[in-house]
Amino acid sequence: MRSSPLNLLLAAILAVGVLAIAGPVKGTHPPTTATEAVISTYRSEDPAASVRVWQTQMTRTSGNPRFTEFQRERLEEWQTTEFVPYLLDDPQVTSLIAKIIRPALTLYRRQDCFKLLVVEHRVPVAMNDSGVLLMVTTGLVERATSDDEILGVVAHELGHDIHWRRTAKARQTLELREHGAGTELMARQAREELVKIELECDAFSAITLASMGRNPGVFGGYLLASAHDYSDLVAENMPPADERARVIERVVPAAALATPPRQSEAFKSLKALLETRKRL
Repeated sequence: MRSSPLNLLLAAILAVGVLAIAGPVKGTHPPTTATEAVISTYRSEDPAASVRVWQTQMTRTSGNPRFTEFQRERLEEWQTTEFVPYLLDDPQVTSLIAKIIRPALTLYRRQDCFKLLVVEHRVPVAMNDSGVLLMVTTGLVERATSDDEILGVVAHELGHDIHWRRTAKARQTLELREHGAGTELMARQAREELVKIELECDAFSAITLASMGRNPGVFGGYLLASAHDYSDLVAENMPPADERARVIERVVPAAALATPPRQSEAFKSLKALLETRKRL
């Protein structure tokens, strides 16, 4: 059967999405060595102290002399992809999403680093491209029930900016293996590294939200629900959703998980606007 444009777009999203669909939830996976290692390393009773360390490690791409040129190059390359026909040209939607995610960006001084791109697609996916483009799908926003879930997604994406060198190295190893270079052992270690990085970004997200007085647990619930609803769309190198949720819940103080999730006026307006668009 011939693939539809939407199916081709979906394949492209899952191929490049950083926050893509996690592994399916089939019972409870026993904690892996990677999961326990991430929990042990990141567990914090003082999330604000952890964030202060990350603030010193997070580079501010807009401070690079070539920032404008580099962002333009990345955007020009993005405009040659399958995503372009589905780019949502609605300044109001984009503005509301930007307002919702701004607290996480501001925390790490990255509020002026990203060009926000909104893609109209049902699958909940976000992508951080080189620290200068941030793509989110409408499906991601439509599934959210609070600002906290969207902030959890964005904080996860910001975490990738700390680990970009490790990510690039692992992906390069896998690419070389596809061309017959390296060994299968090296490829397996690279895949394990990418899984561990995803878990570390989940820990980063959870601690970041806790430091902001937000509830990181709803992000874990969001991942579990998405994995359940899209169990046939598993992205490569993504750990099981229940392991991701376990990391999120165990790296923060218990009090953070009891914090009531918030719905800002921007969030309420965005949900109403998207619902209106669906009825048109």
